[in-house]
Amino acid sequence: MLKLRYYQQDCIENFFQYCENNHGKNPLIVLPTSAGKSLIIAHIIRRVLEYDDTRILILSHQQELIKQSYLELIENFDNEIFLDAGIYSAGLDCRDTNNRILFAGIQSVYNRAWELNFRDIILIDEAHLLSPKAEGMYQTFITESRKINSKIVICGLTATPFRMKEGILTEGEGHLFDDICYEVTIRELIDPNHFKNRDKQQYLCDLIVPAIINKVDLSQVHVRAGEYSLDEMQAAFEENDLVSRAVKEMVEKSVDRKKILVFTAGIMHCEDVLKKMQELGINDVGMVHSKQKEAMNQQNIQDFKDGKLRYLLNINSMTTGFNEKKIDCIAVLRSTMSPGLWIQMCGRGLRIHPDKKDCLILDFGTNALRLGPIDKIVIRKKKNGKGKQLETCPMKECPQCQALLYPSVRTCPDCGYEFPTEPKHEDQASTASILSEWRKPEEVEIESIFYGRHEKKGKPDSLRVDYRVSYYEKYSEWICVEHLKGSYPERKAQSWLKRRCPEREINTIDEALEHSEEFLEPSKIIVNYNGKFPQITGYIFDKPKEKEEIQQPAVAANSMQEWNLDDIPF
Repeated sequence: MLKLRYYQQDCIENFFQYCENNHGKNPLIVLPTSAGKSLIIAHIIRRVLEYDDTRILILSHQQELIKQSYLELIENFDNEIFLDAGIYSAGLDCRDTNNRILFAGIQSVYNRAWELNFRDIILIDEAHLLSPKAEGMYQTFITESRKINSKIVICGLTATPFRMKEGILTEGEGHLFDDICYEVTIRELIDPNHFKNRDKQQYLCDLIVPAIINKVDLSQVHVRAGEYSLDEMQAAFEENDLVSRAVKEMVEKSVDRKKILVFTAGIMHCEDVLKKMQELGINDVGMVHSKQKEAMNQQNIQDFKDGKLRYLLNINSMTTGFNEKKIDCIAVLRSTMSPGLWIQMCGRGLRIHPDKKDCLILDFGTNALRLGPIDKIVIRKKKNGKGKQLETCPMKECPQCQALLYPSVRTCPDCGYEFPTEPKHEDQASTASILSEWRKPEEVEIESIFYGRHEKKGKPDSLRVDYRVSYYEKYSEWICVEHLKGSYPERKAQSWLKRRCPEREINTIDEALEHSEEFLEPSKIIVNYNGKFPQITGYIFDKPKEKEEIQQPAVAANSMQEWNLDDIPF
């Protein structure tokens, strides 16, 4: 039996705690691709079986996901558990109905709820595919299931808890899920030093995004219903010999990669990419699309898994449910306006495996430029405090080397290109000055804030706060929570803590880290650049109930800029 990781255990506990405390409500679980969702489902099932006569149904839209979840249950638990597990899927030629544990394909059962008998819990895999429309297959099935059991619990699992048109899955007209009961981020599982990563282990693979030369021109492609016109997008990828140029660049950049998954813009484009690759002498390549015979599609998928094919081309079919750990390169020869689709495509390379050190993302569709890193696509509270909204982090491109950078970066770290800035009248320097030029303190917008423990030999530990303002730039301060009681540093620390967490008394670093999610956080910091190191001299809190910006003096005077030249853009 596989041992649960810390976040998997937390997820299971949070699910059952939510169900116990929120009768009549339906939770949503948010886990990155490759976080071990099938194992979590198996453990939820095992816990459910502890309750007498409890019956559970696991719904999915793909045969591959049904088999994957079913086999995870069989492989990790004793025989008495899975003996009463069945499958209802026409594609898998199984039509079990009476099992206590049942895995089913929604296409096969959407109008057969009464045949599957009484159920206490329904788990919906890839819940972002659930349509809010009453006539949708999931909604049809759920409506009938509620007639059978009005108290049924419906839980969704997804890596992308939003839809392009309707927004957050827990909000909007017709939403099924009430709350996110558990969420873990990509960054937490990639970075073993992340403050929330209790195991201090890396559970997801690093994603590397190099500069791309042969990118698509989308200037003539229209956006309809929130997404690029598929026909126009496919045409754009066919223009100006882009197929040949992009294929050549893709092959060159993936020369040392073992398994390359390629997303294309359409069927015609997919076939053209295959043809160009074969013209370059590459024959270990196959494709999957809806107009090819299903037997050939399945054979190509299996040959890719077995290592007989190095490249596998597809359009959208490999975005969910495709579990191949050895993928070490994703070539995206298509564009999207959907953050969810962008995450799902990149997510195919997140699985870790001893045979790979990272996964290369070749983005020919300018998706990273438009939507930003996949771990920066987040759900935040709206500024008015009502509801939530989806936020992306668009990037900018260095005109000299095509590297992707955060908008606030002024000098490209790869080639040294300096982005032009408008001169400020107050910054004119004397031509005969023997002193360094004075610079007006600046308001700096914060991208994210991280909290951690800082140890210094011979001194009490302090709370370290990192304000990241761009990919390569952050400012830090040290809050002396555990210094001598009544000392100046300790009094300053208490003043800082009372502003951040006014409803709770905090006296230790552990308490601060435990409750850091409750902290009121500034949207900007004020930075003074005139000392030996940049200093944080104030904060700006944007809160709806406050009419004016509140500025507070900073706690630490030894804050300094640090540079992180790590290769992980996600």
